[in-house]
Amino acid sequence: MQKSVFIIIICMLNSVLLFSQVAINTDGSTSDSSAMLDVKSSNRGLLTPRMTHAELNAISDPAEGLMVYCTDCGSNGLGSLSLFIAGVWYTLNTNCLNPSLPLAGSHVPSPDQIIWNWNTVAFATGYKWNTSPDYGTAQDLFTNTTKTEEGLTCGNSYSRYAWAYNDCGYSTPVTLIASTLGYTLACGDPFTINHVAGNVAPVNKTVTYTTVTNILGEPTKCWITSNLGSDRQATAVNDATEESAGWYWQFNRMQGYKHDGTTRIPNITWINSIDENSDWLAANDPCALLLGSGWRLPTSTEWINVDASGNWTNWNGPWNSALKMHAAGGLLSSGGSLFDRGSKGYYWSSSKYSNAYGWELFFYSSNSTMNSHHKVYGFSSRCLRD
Repeated sequence: MQKSVFIIIICMLNSVLLFSQVAINTDGSTSDSSAMLDVKSSNRGLLTPRMTHAELNAISDPAEGLMVYCTDCGSNGLGSLSLFIAGVWYTLNTNCLNPSLPLAGSHVPSPDQIIWNWNTVAFATGYKWNTSPDYGTAQDLFTNTTKTEEGLTCGNSYSRYAWAYNDCGYSTPVTLIASTLGYTLACGDPFTINHVAGNVAPVNKTVTYTTVTNILGEPTKCWITSNLGSDRQATAVNDATEESAGWYWQFNRMQGYKHDGTTRIPNITWINSIDENSDWLAANDPCALLLGSGWRLPTSTEWINVDASGNWTNWNGPWNSALKMHAAGGLLSSGGSLFDRGSKGYYWSSSKYSNAYGWELFFYSSNSTMNSHHKVYGFSSRCLRD
């Protein structure tokens, strides 16, 4: 048997080298002239990769004609063969399409509720909605593409999720983001935000942010006095605690990351390359997404003005200012590991330096300056509003 297998392998290699065609069989016949791969058997089949519908939808950039066996895409939860054709997965056994994810519509906020809206999807027979990205516990809304959520806190930002489904399965979720209306914040007043884990906040957390104005260089702006996602204002310029550090972001990406010193949360695939001719887009600004309309990241010019007007020459300048900025460290460009917490501070601006680099305020015990780093680094966010 081993000799036969060896002979078959040699034949296959010869076919590949000489004819760029492969025949797999037990009778020694050559491949059909129209086939690159010709498999012949009277008692064996061809087994394609097997995966769930969720795993199928997670394939990055599927090639035209890609084929897999989906274990739960068929009717009544059965499996089926799926083909990727013209940007859509076709499920063969039921002759229907897996629905694409719905697109977010225009949401309608009020102080204590949000009316969530999304668009219809071709081939969908219904929609589900949830406060977390868990399809299994999502509320079935049948054919409705709107959901009214009541009992919310005024002035808070919320993330919700919606799926389209049919007999073939369900789509990946669309993330719905909106803020309830609130009172006009007087700068100097604290405000409380209920952060909800999702595509922006890495974990659930309720944070009270304090605010300050009359900062030298940008005296008309209102700033928060702790890092976005932090539990508290830092206790010292070299405070190395997670509670004071808050969360980290890669340039122009909405997903925030918490690092407890051992584990990065969420522990998803780290983006190792960003090459785009773009500043930080408003749609991705974590300040606006987490704190509400009007809040944003500082521009490089605003950081330059504050650094120069405050005569910041080392980390004592940022720390002794009313902003109470400290050395929160960052996440490395390769892999997202924690570094420099307690020894250096890196605070993103919304301004690009180049396609691959972004501007940030950088300080440590001997210097405070504007610097540029690869956009794939994870740095702190400090927010302001006009």
